[in-house]
Amino acid sequence: MTGLKNRCPGCKRISCSGCGIFQKLKTNKQVKIQFPESFQIEQDAGMGISFDVGTTTVAGMLWDLKDGSLLGVEAGANPQAAFGADVISRMQAAMEKEDGLKRMQALLVKKLDEMAQGMVEQAYAKERLCGEEISSAQDRPAGSGLCEMQGSKGGHAKKQKIERKKNAGIKKVTVVGNTAMCEILLGIKPAKLARAPFVPDYENTVRMEGKKLGFQFLQDAAFIVLPPIGGYVGADALAVYGCIKQTERNCGIMAVDIGTNGEIILECGEERYACSAAAGPALEGGAISQGMRAAPGAIDLISLNGNFPMQDIVCRVIGGGPAVGICGSGLIDGAALLLRAHVIDETGYLRSREEARRAGAPEKLCRRIEEKSVSKLSKRRFLLTDEKSPVYLEAEDVRQLQLSVSAIRSGMEILLRKVNRKASRLDRIYLAGAFGCYIGIESGIAIGLFPDVPREKYVQAGNLAGTGAAMALLSKKAMEKMERGSREIIHVELAKESAFRDMFLEHMSLGGL
Repeated sequence: MTGLKNRCPGCKRISCSGCGIFQKLKTNKQVKIQFPESFQIEQDAGMGISFDVGTTTVAGMLWDLKDGSLLGVEAGANPQAAFGADVISRMQAAMEKEDGLKRMQALLVKKLDEMAQGMVEQAYAKERLCGEEISSAQDRPAGSGLCEMQGSKGGHAKKQKIERKKNAGIKKVTVVGNTAMCEILLGIKPAKLARAPFVPDYENTVRMEGKKLGFQFLQDAAFIVLPPIGGYVGADALAVYGCIKQTERNCGIMAVDIGTNGEIILECGEERYACSAAAGPALEGGAISQGMRAAPGAIDLISLNGNFPMQDIVCRVIGGGPAVGICGSGLIDGAALLLRAHVIDETGYLRSREEARRAGAPEKLCRRIEEKSVSKLSKRRFLLTDEKSPVYLEAEDVRQLQLSVSAIRSGMEILLRKVNRKASRLDRIYLAGAFGCYIGIESGIAIGLFPDVPREKYVQAGNLAGTGAAMALLSKKAMEKMERGSREIIHVELAKESAFRDMFLEHMSLGGL
C-alpha cells in the first residue's frame, strides 16, 4: 500500500480539490477510509466489493483486487425502513408478517445490486480502467450482461469500453453489518435473536454465490458474510475489532461504535469482551423534539461566545443555511454547554430563568429559557438559535439523552469490571463510526458519556467497520484473524449482569461519577 499513502482516497492524486469519489467518501458511513500502516493486500485478479449494511444506511466500496485501489463508492438508505426504523421492528416483521423476511431480503438485495452497478459505472468512467491494470483480470464478471445493457443509454463508446473489459468482473463481495441485517440478507429468520437469550441464528462465516441470494448483477460473485460476535454484536463490530488489531499489539484497548445499538469491545491482554448497549435513537436525532440526522440544516456544533456575564450561545449548521433541527453531536455539545453554564443540573433538570440566574448562568442564556403551555401543562425549553428559525432543546430531550448516555457508559463500565481495570489504565479508546468521528470529546466527557482520561488516549477513527470489511476482502489473512476473533471474544449480555441496573441508574447523572 506504500504508493497509495498521502493521496486522495478517491482518484489517488496527491493533490485533489474533491473528485466525485472523494465527495462520496464524506457520507456518514464513509469517513476516514484508511488502512492500518502494517496492512498488506494479497493480490488477486478482477474487482471486489465490500459492503457495510447498517439499519439506516448501506455503504459499498469497489476495489481493484490487484493493487487495493479504490475504484468506486456508493452509499444510500436501507430500503427496509418501510418495515420499521429499528432492528426490533425489522425482526418482528421478519417473524410475524407474511413473506416479511423474503420481501426485506429482496429489497436489500436489489439495493446492493444497484449500488454495485453504480460503482462499476464509476470505475469504467475513469480513465484508469482503460489501462492495462484491469485487463489482467481473468475471471468472467458478475453481471457482465447487465453492464452491456447500459450501452443503449451510455452510447456506443461506453458499450465498447464495457465489452472490452468484461473479463475484469466482480469476483468476490464481503459483507458486514449488525446481526439482524446479516441474517435478513441471508434469508435467515431471526428466531433465536428475537428472543432471550438473544443468540445469533448463524455463527460462522457464510460463503455463497450471489445468485443463491437472489442477486442479478452480482449473481456470479462469491459472497462472504462475516460472522457475528454474539447477540446483537454483529459482523460490523468484528470488522472494527479486526481493523484495530492490525495496529494494536498486547495492550488495553476499547472500541465504541455509538448508535441506536451501541457496540463496545474491550481487549486487555488475553481477555476479550463485547456487548451491545440499547442506547435508543436520541444520538441519531430520534426521540428528540427537533432532532434529525446529520444533514443540511442540522446543528452539529454548539459553543459559547463572549465574556461572562454577557456570554451567548453560537451554533454551527451543516450546509451553512438556517437551522431546522439538531443532530447527535449538537445535542451532546448543547447538553454539555448548558450543564457547565448552570442552565441544567446534574440530574438533567432544566432550570427556570430565575433558577438559572441564582445558579450563576450568564444572563443571555437565562433569557433563552422559555415556558411553553401545551394542553394546560407547562413545558420548559431552551432556544438554541434566533427566533426567525427557532430550534429548541426541551426538558424531555435532555431526559432522552440521559438514557442514551447511561446505556453506553454503563456498557463500558461493565466490560471494564470483567477485566478488573479502570478506564484510566487503558492505552486507547477508539470511537468508531461517523458519529464517533464528529462528536466533541470534551462534551462527551462533560456529560459522562466517556470516562475522564487523558485526551490523547481517545482516537476518533471513523468508519472502522467499512475499513475492516475492505481488509477482509483484500486479505485472506485479515479475514482469518477476524474469524478467530469472533470465537475468542466473549459476548456479555448486559441484561444478565447483576450490576447493570444500579450502574445504569448511577450514570443517569450528567457529568458521570
